[in-house]
Amino acid sequence: MKRARRAVVAGVLLALTAGGCLSVKTQHEIKPIHITMDVNLKVQKELEDFLNLD
Repeated sequence: MKRARRAVVAGVLLALTAGGCLSVKTQHEIKPIHITMDVNLKVQKELEDFLNLD
């Protein structure tokens, strides 16, 4: 029984030791964002004025 318990403890210690040696590298890339906006405020206002004839 003691031998099995020692084997389990040794296995857990080995797993923890091996887990501490692992490393993960991440890469972050920042890409530019291109936004195209069409602004037609003057045309929109003239259209609203034309359609809202009172």
